[in-house]
Amino acid sequence: MEAPEIIEQLRGWILERANAPADRLTDSEMPILDEGLLSSLDIVEFILFIESLRGEEVDIESIEPEVFTNLRTLYDAFFADKAPANAQSG
Repeated sequence: MEAPEIIEQLRGWILERANAPADRLTDSEMPILDEGLLSSLDIVEFILFIESLRGEEVDIESIEPEVFTNLRTLYDAFFADKAPANAQSG
């Protein structure tokens, strides 16, 4: 999967979980937690979703809270190292 598709998958999961309209998360830099789109209780299920997209487990002990800032930080933390060398992030 390319970066834009991964980011769109993350966006879709967050909006569905929050039962929020699409305009609540219109770009990759919009805050997720600050906007109330996910609660701390949602994070566990969100990590499971991220693992399903990655195809491997996430080392939860190495996760810094800042990775949940926005879609860009999520992509960079969990998927950038998986992207092909010539792929562009969206």
